[in-house]
Amino acid sequence: MSNDNNSKDEKGYSFIQEQIASKKKFKFRRMFYSVTWTIILACIFGIVAGVAFCISEPAISKILGKYQDKKMVEFPTTTPQDNTLSPGTTPIPSGVNQNSQGGTSNPNTGVNNTGKDGKTEDEIDTKPDTVIIEKYITGDIKDLTNMYTELRNIAGEADKSILNITSISSGVDPLLEKEYEADKVSSGLVVANNGADLLILVSYDRVQDAKHIQVTLTDSLSVKAKLLSYDNDLNLAVIAVSLKDIPEAVLNNIKPANLGESYPLTTGTLILALGSPNGYVNSMEYGMITSKSSSAYITDNKIDLFNTDIADNEHSDGVIVNLKGEIIGIITQKLKDEYNQNVNTVIGITQLKDIIKSLVNNEERSYFGIKGVDMTQTALEQSGITHGIFVTEVETDSPALNAGLQNGDIIVSVNDTEIITVKTFNNLIAESEPKTTMKVKIKRNVKNSSLDMELSVVLGKKDGKK
Repeated sequence: MSNDNNSKDEKGYSFIQEQIASKKKFKFRRMFYSVTWTIILACIFGIVAGVAFCISEPAISKILGKYQDKKMVEFPTTTPQDNTLSPGTTPIPSGVNQNSQGGTSNPNTGVNNTGKDGKTEDEIDTKPDTVIIEKYITGDIKDLTNMYTELRNIAGEADKSILNITSISSGVDPLLEKEYEADKVSSGLVVANNGADLLILVSYDRVQDAKHIQVTLTDSLSVKAKLLSYDNDLNLAVIAVSLKDIPEAVLNNIKPANLGESYPLTTGTLILALGSPNGYVNSMEYGMITSKSSSAYITDNKIDLFNTDIADNEHSDGVIVNLKGEIIGIITQKLKDEYNQNVNTVIGITQLKDIIKSLVNNEERSYFGIKGVDMTQTALEQSGITHGIFVTEVETDSPALNAGLQNGDIIVSVNDTEIITVKTFNNLIAESEPKTTMKVKIKRNVKNSSLDMELSVVLGKKDGKK
């Protein structure tokens, strides 16, 4: 009996310890369902997240500082390629190709303008068609009013690129021995938006010693600006206003200026002067170009100028606009001469574009350190050379002085490139990086003889970065 009972207890105990195991195929099925649903839910989540990101991206980018990625600013220009021509050579107009037979062709049509017997169209005798005037049309006051309305419309569009600049400086009154603040109000030209800042071209002397710079965007909104870079020789500077400080609605009403070309201008061209042409901000003047043959020699460069018949005073600044609404010049006080004290003197915009590009991008610019002038054909012949520029001044502590250049030297070539004009010389310097060594061949007159010399000039950095 006891043995039977023990066997029964052992059987009962074994039965309790047993577990019911599911079949393996059911495990695999559940695992398959679980993985499938995970993939499906992941796809749904990805689609929803993508749609949500696309919808919210503009707002998120603005909050996180989308405008911090600065873009390189460019100012396309077309200039006559006459800087490397020998004296007496007639430049070929931009966009016209010279063929092997001496004629010219239009690159757009491919038609050669050489006519019969090798003559060009200008040389062929043609009689103009007779024009018969059937009746005269007389103008009245309404026509004159309409003309001035059109001019105001052109000015109004260009004014979207012009802002008022207030520079606040401090000083001490020597009599009262008290500190004071003085305001200078002038105009600035919006030249670029690099994605982070609005960049404005101003007269350097108006902001040079400023403790604070304010830019007026609307009658009720002014924002702070900082001095970014400058060119003391041209009295030009670029100030920057952060786009974060400008409401979008206001920014939409401001546009970078449309920079035109100044080299094809002719005397008698009608123009508008905007900004502060007569010394008062937000003023406007009508006029014309009265001369275009003047220029100014500055450090390492020669600047083209033109004059207008618009009244000028020491407070005048601003821009000159053509009838297409394009900026063609910047009014200058620093480069005026004694013959044009009472009318606007203007720097042509074509030559300024590369300089403005360097300023708005805050680039390092090379410095040689001389002032030179172009030589006449007679002066070249007397010196026994065919090309070169005459050095009138070697600046103190300049790379040129350190290399041994002297007043009166004639620069004949730089890095084996013939120097025809000061502009040719400037192009070589501007295209080279600071610390570049330039091999300069010069002719130096010593008593009754002349010496041919070669000097090594290590370019420096031009002041102008803040």
